[in-house]
Amino acid sequence: MPAHTDTLSSFAPGSRGIARATGSDTQLLAGFMILWFLINSLQAAFLGIDGDEAYYWMLAQNLQWGYFDHPPMVTLFIRLGELLGHGPFFTRLGTILLSTCSIALVYKGLPGYLQKIKWFILLYASTLVLNVYAFITTPDAALFFFAALFFSRYKCFLNQKNLINSLWLAIAITGMFYSKYHGILLVGFVVLSNLRLLGNKYFWLIVLMVSLLFVPHLYWQYLNDWPTVRFHLIERIAKKYRISYTTDYLLGQVLIWGPLISLLFYASVFKLKIRDALMRAHVFMFAGTLIFFLFSSFKNTVEPHWTMIAAISYIALFLSLAVNGRPKFQRLLLKTAWCNIGLILLARILFLVPNGPANLIKHFRSFSYARVWANTVYEKAGRTPVVFSNSYALPSLYRYYHPDAQTTGYNDKGYRKTNFNITDDHTLNGRDVLYYTQNTSVQPGRGTPIETVYNSGRLLSLPQYHSLNGLRIVLEHPTKEIKYGSEQPMMLTIINKSGQVQALESKLRIDYAFLIEKYNFINSDSSFALPPKTLRPGESIQLSIPVKAPQQPGKYRLLFSFVNDFIPGNFASNFYQIKVNGE
Repeated sequence: MPAHTDTLSSFAPGSRGIARATGSDTQLLAGFMILWFLINSLQAAFLGIDGDEAYYWMLAQNLQWGYFDHPPMVTLFIRLGELLGHGPFFTRLGTILLSTCSIALVYKGLPGYLQKIKWFILLYASTLVLNVYAFITTPDAALFFFAALFFSRYKCFLNQKNLINSLWLAIAITGMFYSKYHGILLVGFVVLSNLRLLGNKYFWLIVLMVSLLFVPHLYWQYLNDWPTVRFHLIERIAKKYRISYTTDYLLGQVLIWGPLISLLFYASVFKLKIRDALMRAHVFMFAGTLIFFLFSSFKNTVEPHWTMIAAISYIALFLSLAVNGRPKFQRLLLKTAWCNIGLILLARILFLVPNGPANLIKHFRSFSYARVWANTVYEKAGRTPVVFSNSYALPSLYRYYHPDAQTTGYNDKGYRKTNFNITDDHTLNGRDVLYYTQNTSVQPGRGTPIETVYNSGRLLSLPQYHSLNGLRIVLEHPTKEIKYGSEQPMMLTIINKSGQVQALESKLRIDYAFLIEKYNFINSDSSFALPPKTLRPGESIQLSIPVKAPQQPGKYRLLFSFVNDFIPGNFASNFYQIKVNGE
């Protein structure tokens, strides 16, 4: 018998290789989990930190019930890991443990007839996105863990609807919601797959428990003027649609599951026969998630890994194809899976090679070179605080590698809001700082250059820095329409919403911009002086400024800003929808 036939026999359904005792399956699963933990621990320990990871680490230094970008679960696991020390391994330890435990939960949540351990291990190990976010610390690992917990308990709930299973499902759903808002997709698609849940009392008990458990996060949103809700539903400005948004998304959905094996999956998934409510939930979850983000790509860019929450359903559906497939299909699956595993292991090794080929990809350079960049800035700045322009990653990486440094991020209207827009940075108020920028139009030819492989910029001296997060601008009686090229006076209220006294210094001025799309706006020709005044917490003043409409008719968003010395205007007001009319 050919060698490949012997190999296939251990995977084929009904063979002696698959019909092992439960104890043998448990040993194989435990061995895979141990190997998974060790490989990812080594990768975590010897690979530098990415900008996103550093950002979540910086958020974790001040644990709260919420943050501007995401719920707080990722920060909690970072803090738990760093109880043992500071460094890439400890920052990522929580993620590694979550991803390892997720393996058992995913396997446990499969229908009994799909719990074929060798096929499961093969498919799991060959799925690219599961390997990447097994050690890279983002909210996705926690989201995936609680999604796996959900399916393992939903399987029990379908068989026995009782208080215990309802409580576990409530915990899983709450965990997803505290990890990443994408968790609502899983809940919604599972309910759509089984509408009879709506008539069950335990379903509504779960809804009640989740609502109560999620109140602290909602209260945090309320106290902070709903920053996440406002950003995603109102303030987020998309670029004009480009076909590449959709084509990049579709290509990404081939690559993240595995560049070879996913093509086999997509070509065969339509042959699936659904046997029960659990598999029906997986069909709805996988198809629904991919379709949801496909439509999202018609509006804005979509990160490929956002569909990772559907990975559990991907594994379940692919297992169904594998264990019920014909020998020819199974042989092809074995070959592509092993090729994928080989490519993944090769990529992992290349990432660890100093100055290796992986660093030719600009997005990955922070893993290897961010420490060198941070050290260079630290040597130039010394003990002087550094304010970083238009980046959440740079101040976070700087602080990660130099925890004693004082730093913050300052986002002007050419970027977007981050958590640095709502943090209390008054400790830098009135101090001499260095302003780090990559914008060559700001103070051209001046400053101390920073030239490194990862990042290049300049350090500019900024005396007596004024933090502005506590100062807000409110447009009174917003105008809905304005004639192109015309000028109209608008009344503004400036409010001190911070807990500190704010002096309206001469270095602060007001300007405005008509935003067209992301990173594209028409700025005012001039800025306007503020009346010299000191505002106590909660105090406000009003002033009127002339606002000139653009020459080009269309729909815009009007934003008012504070110009802070030579720094471009920030996000000081809400976004006001306004239509510029023609003749």
